[in-house]
Amino acid sequence: MTSEDPAPKARPPLRAARWSATPSRPASSHRLLFRLIGIPALAFAGVLIFRGLQERFTLPECDSARAKATLADVLKQLKTEPLSYEPITTVSSSKKEVVCNALLPLSDGGKLNIDFSFFWEGSTADMRYSISRKPAQSSDSAAPLR
Repeated sequence: MTSEDPAPKARPPLRAARWSATPSRPASSHRLLFRLIGIPALAFAGVLIFRGLQERFTLPECDSARAKATLADVLKQLKTEPLSYEPITTVSSSKKEVVCNALLPLSDGGKLNIDFSFFWEGSTADMRYSISRKPAQSSDSAAPLR
């Protein structure tokens, strides 16, 4: 009785099979694409979210863009336009209140003295201000002596 059974296929040793190169799959290229684009995009979104939350939970500094924009909105409502929004100084600062002062030049030579503060009203930041106008200093010179 002879049977012609084909010899079983020789399998490579386990050691050789383990170290053989695997063919590249499309899934690995998608992972690489996600890593190159997705991770930086997630980091950027995280920074934007942090800044938004930070503005919600902290009072603005006196010379920050947020404080200057708020001050500009107030002055637009009063129909007053200073030449610049500097210098703005910090009088005092704490977690509950930030007190500021600004002496802003006007186009007619006068100055606008603004005392303003940011404070917490419940869970929202609010602003309190007082404005006074200093007239332009006249350049009257004393009459020359004879």
